[in-house]
Amino acid sequence: MSRTRIVTLTLALALCTPACRNLDGLRPPLPAGRQNALPPTPVEPAPAQDPISSILRYEAARSDGQGFLQFQLARGDEAARVRAATALGRMPFPEQGASVSRALESGLDDIRPRVRAATAFALGLRADPATAAALAERLAGAEPEVEVRARLVEAASRIDAPSLWSAVIGALSDEHAAVREEAALGIARWKTDTQDAPAADAALLATAGPGTAAGKDPELRWRVLFALARRKCAAARGVFVEALADRDPRARTYAAQGLAAIPLDDAALAAITGALGDHDARVVCELLRALGEHPLPAALEPLLRLAGHPSAHVRRCLFEALGHFRDYRTAQEREQAVAALEQARNDPSVNVRAAAIVAGAKLLGDAAAAGLEQRRADKDPNLRLAAAAGFAELSDALAVPALVALSRDPDLRVAGAAIEGLAKHLGDASRARLHEVLEGGDNGLALAAVESLRNAPLESDLDSMEACWKRASGDISSELKAGLSRNAAKISGERAAKFAALKEAPRRRTHVGELEHYDANPRVEVATTRGTMVFELFPEETPLHVHNFLELARRGYYEGTLFHRVVPDFVIQGGDYRGDGNGGKTWDGDLLPGEFTPRKFVRGSLGMPRNEDPDSGGSQIFVTHRETPHLDGRYTLFGQLLSGEDVLDAIEVGDRILSVRVQPGRGSR
Repeated sequence: MSRTRIVTLTLALALCTPACRNLDGLRPPLPAGRQNALPPTPVEPAPAQDPISSILRYEAARSDGQGFLQFQLARGDEAARVRAATALGRMPFPEQGASVSRALESGLDDIRPRVRAATAFALGLRADPATAAALAERLAGAEPEVEVRARLVEAASRIDAPSLWSAVIGALSDEHAAVREEAALGIARWKTDTQDAPAADAALLATAGPGTAAGKDPELRWRVLFALARRKCAAARGVFVEALADRDPRARTYAAQGLAAIPLDDAALAAITGALGDHDARVVCELLRALGEHPLPAALEPLLRLAGHPSAHVRRCLFEALGHFRDYRTAQEREQAVAALEQARNDPSVNVRAAAIVAGAKLLGDAAAAGLEQRRADKDPNLRLAAAAGFAELSDALAVPALVALSRDPDLRVAGAAIEGLAKHLGDASRARLHEVLEGGDNGLALAAVESLRNAPLESDLDSMEACWKRASGDISSELKAGLSRNAAKISGERAAKFAALKEAPRRRTHVGELEHYDANPRVEVATTRGTMVFELFPEETPLHVHNFLELARRGYYEGTLFHRVVPDFVIQGGDYRGDGNGGKTWDGDLLPGEFTPRKFVRGSLGMPRNEDPDSGGSQIFVTHRETPHLDGRYTLFGQLLSGEDVLDAIEVGDRILSVRVQPGRGSR
């Protein structure tokens, strides 16, 4: 593919720190009174070029360009106004506060619907409570454009302001389906311990019943079920049970999640066990998780019938659930469980065998030690990883020596799991090993040690913690230092207080690099050990992420990297050169700032993991098994699966990316 290099831009800011550990974190808010503590970072005036390139430059630096972005939002052409609104929405809040928010409020009155929609979404990203009145005013008005109204509802749902709650709840009755759907997802974001929580639950339940809008609209129905499940609404038990028979697998999925989150009665338990024959393996995985959350003896026999299920993901989830079944009505039930564990020793999937090893340790306790000793020396790191997790379930006398030994395993995943397992066995020997890890120089293992000490840090840990802080740099150093500060805050004394107060200076990307424009969205073939997936990428929406992914692919970076994390019916995740989820490189060494868009995560969405800092993207990637609304607007979505759903469903932990290649004919301009 021929490429035309069009821009090389530099930004006078320091390096970010990489971390791609999981999908669940957000940057914590700064204390009140800090909203304007950090002024916009000055950036040298852009050379003469098209406004979009300049906007990209300032956006990547998380700088308003001394008013340049606000000027473009007010005076640029339509494309520049849309891009400027997006860029302003990505400015850090509350570091860049009132002036950015006021500029975006003005954009809500733009003559063009695209600009109003982009501005509304940007206000939602910032979630500045000071903009609540402006959003409420627009929601109460007669906005004619459905997309704009939907983005207003989405933005309102992200701001913790009572003045907006009634407007979002009212949008459940909007005449347009897109607005109703956004309202349902919005309510899922709200806290469940406020005085208004019952009203929100009641509104969702009224929408979910027979003959309601959700009853007639499958798209709204699964979103309402998702919201009720996220809110752990016990009053929705009957709705969840009914939805297990829904034709839409998404409705059945979120019904199962809802039942997993609330207390069960006999009717609900019977409904779950009766639905285990669902033809969609993803739904069965969710049902098994529900049984794991409610390990009632009556569910054991139906659960064990799935030991021969054709899906390895289902069999894995079966044994993960079985590990919670420690109470049996009869000795025969216990024998059945143990027999299932023995049967799993011959399972063709190493991940199923690993899940059974951990379940056996939970069910048998110290009686499982001999089997774990054998697995500790296995050639397959996945089984050694299971042994580490299993030893963590045993008594101190058996667990600590084995975990200390496994913490030196050459496979970083195994070593990290063993270090985390020591958290359950904190004594002198285990704490001494954690101190060695903190001082050892590996950020990923040190982070595992920090997590192991999280619930019981002592003053005696401070020497090692301080040494770790001083030498930490590179991959996940920012996340590591945040964990060290958090632990120090739990230790009494002046020394610990000074440590807890340590903060790193704000870090931003130093340059944008060499980018390119495309005649059409590029398509890439991701060849794996399970087959090939084809993705379409979105360079106009997420230019830095697409460029980073393609440039790393051209260099062969992804070849041979592991899928180190697979959560059935959620995501597959890989692309870490370390193989344990604690590494990630970009094409130029700087981290990727978040490029969040209104595009929704659906089945096959290609996204970028990050840590608590939204601007911490690297080389890792994840692909979703299904709709995951809780990721929308919080993680960068830069591609979509076009073919290879069977491959997506088949990938397990330990599978590898063989290559990433751009399909011919998707050239640049």
